[in-house]
Amino acid sequence: MRVSREQVTANRERIVANAAEQFRRRGFGDVTIADVMKAAGLTHGGFYGYFDSKQALEAAVCERGLAESVAAVSAVRGAEGDGDGDGTAAVEAPLRRFVDDYLSARHRDAPEEGCTVAALACDAGRSGPDLQRLFVSGVTGMADLLAGLRRANSPESAGDPGPDFATLSTMVGAVILSRAVAAADPELSERILAAARERAAAPGE
Repeated sequence: MRVSREQVTANRERIVANAAEQFRRRGFGDVTIADVMKAAGLTHGGFYGYFDSKQALEAAVCERGLAESVAAVSAVRGAEGDGDGDGTAAVEAPLRRFVDDYLSARHRDAPEEGCTVAALACDAGRSGPDLQRLFVSGVTGMADLLAGLRRANSPESAGDPGPDFATLSTMVGAVILSRAVAAADPELSERILAAARERAAAPGE
């Protein structure tokens, strides 16, 4: 029986959504096409009706995940007007709120629900230039938006228009390190997150 265009679109969405969770939790190399299709409730043999290759699926997952990560920072920027009547919390809250959420135990412990950059940066470094170009766009977009948050949080840095790669690197690196040691040394994992929270949300120099 011929599958409708709407069903094809719905199936593709399920494949991408399930692949995103598994890739972020286990990495590209440890997830097979069979794993993804089983989680999506579809047959292994049907995969190539939706994607030309596993690499094409990896790219689709990263493209969507990176856009979602950029959108998450953008949403925080949109909340810059929140705060107390004196305006103090209005400039401090968005950056602190985003940093605290990103560098939280919840984010550390649920990579399948979290930032694609922190979950798949190492995999992207071992991938080809096409996928890495997606990361260029996503990483630069996040750093640009973080720069806006930092300028609002710190008038001293208002003259610097460049992307805030330092804050982004601190945050992403801390999540990666905290995950790497969480099972063996939970206290160290928490210390890494706490130290990064203070550094990432500190006023600019």
